[in-house]
Amino acid sequence: MKADDDNYKWRVLGVVMIGTVMSALDASIVNIAIPNIMSSFGASVDEVQWVITSYMLGFAVLMPLTAWLRDRIGYRWLYLISLAIFVIGSVLCGFAWNLEALVFARVIQAFGGGAITPTAMAMIADVFDPSERGKAIGIWMVGVILGPAIGPTLGGYLTETLGWRSIFNVNLPIGIIALFLALRVLNHDKPKEIKTKGFDFLGFGLLTAFLITALLALSEGNSEGWFSPYIVGCELVAAFSFVAFLLIESVSEIRILDLSLFRYGSFTAAMIVTCVRSIALYGGMFLLPLFMQQQMGLDEVSAGALMLPGALVIGLVSPFAGRLLDVIGPRPLTIVGLLLTALFMFMYRDIDPNTSTWGILGPMFIRGFGLGLLVTPVSAAAMNSVPTVKAGMAASMLSLIQQVSGSVGIALLAAVLSHRTMFWRAIVGENLDGTSAAIILTTGRLTAHMRDLGYGPADAALISQGLVVKHAVMTASVSAFGDAFVVGAVIVLIGIVPAMFLAPPIKTASKL
Repeated sequence: MKADDDNYKWRVLGVVMIGTVMSALDASIVNIAIPNIMSSFGASVDEVQWVITSYMLGFAVLMPLTAWLRDRIGYRWLYLISLAIFVIGSVLCGFAWNLEALVFARVIQAFGGGAITPTAMAMIADVFDPSERGKAIGIWMVGVILGPAIGPTLGGYLTETLGWRSIFNVNLPIGIIALFLALRVLNHDKPKEIKTKGFDFLGFGLLTAFLITALLALSEGNSEGWFSPYIVGCELVAAFSFVAFLLIESVSEIRILDLSLFRYGSFTAAMIVTCVRSIALYGGMFLLPLFMQQQMGLDEVSAGALMLPGALVIGLVSPFAGRLLDVIGPRPLTIVGLLLTALFMFMYRDIDPNTSTWGILGPMFIRGFGLGLLVTPVSAAAMNSVPTVKAGMAASMLSLIQQVSGSVGIALLAAVLSHRTMFWRAIVGENLDGTSAAIILTTGRLTAHMRDLGYGPADAALISQGLVVKHAVMTASVSAFGDAFVVGAVIVLIGIVPAMFLAPPIKTASKL
């Protein structure tokens, strides 16, 4: 895909950034509209999280096909077809008549978006030399981050003014522009010579079965019961599928994923760091808008506005990290980024409905610096640690791990939230003893206040009891959110160990 014109690589970078922004936008723009969608379809938290999880799962299912498709139709056609499918899926989301239809349309949308990011990363690796990749990926990451940065604010504004369906319809004009520019800029590239014409149907089927059943078990464990036949069945199928997939891929001549890439230590380390980072951060970004709207009573626009400044910090820091990467290597940047990201989540352990604006923004700024230092070095370390001819497969696997881990993170932290909510409600319920001196005193004061406001004795007593119960339920929910954020922080800290094994940048292209 290389061209003699040195400016071509920068034009490619600009074009793929637009598609990346669009696909990344839909990973975050929906979060702020979750309460609105819940209300529209009468769905619970466990049910509505599939609007996000299905998108990420669709990403994950499609990503292993990216390298295989690229070898057969080339980068240009793969990118164009992916954009077109993404736009069609977005339109279908806008017309969804119930939650099931929305989840199905999100999967279609993800099948298009799933190839956009790894294809874009592979094209960048193809047109830029390793010595320039740190800077190029740093600039590209501005596009990757711009979507999540403007997603909550744009989603909040559109949801409040035009309804939640508009957050999907906005992709239509952006998608048309992206398709037009890609047609004009991207050179025709020839598919690679295929040594084997077969497709790894068995490996793909086992990987898909593992992803779906593992996510089902995580997502529905609380509602169905962790030891129910349905959940245990999902866990057994997931375990069998995963083991069978590893065994078959290690001996098969036709592979959907090239597991030999894990022989490169720095690549393996980068994948593990990406995994723990995505588990915590996707889950955390699912929790925060939910808390701000459900517990703090903020509207969509206000909640989105609070998330914007911190996200913009990522865009400012990321290019700087890309340049610094070529000087000091990925290890120190990644470790500092992980520590700051864990600190961001840990600071929300005491979040409550009375948290100040700065109490929300402060940790978000820390998150911005942490991710800005973290994302570019890890991605560049992964791509630079493998031969250039395997860059496409490496990009697919990196994106796969990111999206699968993000899906796991949302399901996991949603499960933690549900479990800890029940735990804290049980604790608080024990303290709502009608014979408790504190409860009697509080109820009595509220009853007297209600009577002062003109309510009769019976109504005043009923209202005061309701307020006490409401406060107790809110206290339990707030405590559960705090626990979920702490779990996320611990997961991020696990990434420090593999981060120590990231290799320094290389100066010349590796050859196979």
